[in-house]
Amino acid sequence: MSAFLFCFAAWLAMALGMDKHHEDALGHEAAAARLRTLRRVGWVLLLVSLWLATRTPPGVPASIGVTVWAAALSVAAVAATAAVTWLPQRAPPLGAASLAAGLLAYISGF
Repeated sequence: MSAFLFCFAAWLAMALGMDKHHEDALGHEAAAARLRTLRRVGWVLLLVSLWLATRTPPGVPASIGVTVWAAALSVAAVAATAAVTWLPQRAPPLGAASLAAGLLAYISGF
């Protein structure tokens, strides 16, 4: 679950790192450095989500985690695309909430 939430936050960060989506969501243009930072944060969150997905219980191969991560990656990409297309002003709070929920899910072991 936490891997999916991190994937969703990552895709939203990467989408908000694009000129058009950033302007639609926040109502103003962003500096190039801010857009670059959002894209980098997105990549870091994707790597964290992969790490979370491959942390499997003893006796379960890591390949199962990678398969689950690929599915979470795909579903999260569709959900993030829908969010920035239909609810662009809610994309930043959705990303923050997803990241917070992912951290909470990781801490609680879910």
